[in-house]
Amino acid sequence: MSQTRSADDSSVLVERTAGLTAVLGVFIMASTVVFTITGNMGIHNVLVGALTALVASVHAYRTGESRTQSIALAAVLVVLGIWIAASPFVFGTEQELAVGINSLGGAIIAILSLVSVYGSVRTSETTATTA
Repeated sequence: MSQTRSADDSSVLVERTAGLTAVLGVFIMASTVVFTITGNMGIHNVLVGALTALVASVHAYRTGESRTQSIALAAVLVVLGIWIAASPFVFGTEQELAVGINSLGGAIIAILSLVSVYGSVRTSETTATTA
């Protein structure tokens, strides 16, 4: 019984971290308009923010509805978080606000996605133990 509860706790962890990641993706996307981020960095934030929100939403939905976690989706979100954090330096933007938003937002997305990977691994180990 405790192993089933542990699996449920892990799936809730994965679902919530994926949901928070989706919210941060929307924030990165909306930051272009709200904070007037222009040029290539603005286009980048809209596209990558939307992609992050979409992937994280699918990940949260899959976890919530079918209780199946996808380590691959969480890993994609980790890579997207790292890219979001590094992108202002790759593009060489001089907008300090864009650098701050992307660096902090990308780091938080990567950390939340790593926690989601941990929860997915923990759930799959618990499920394998009970089977």
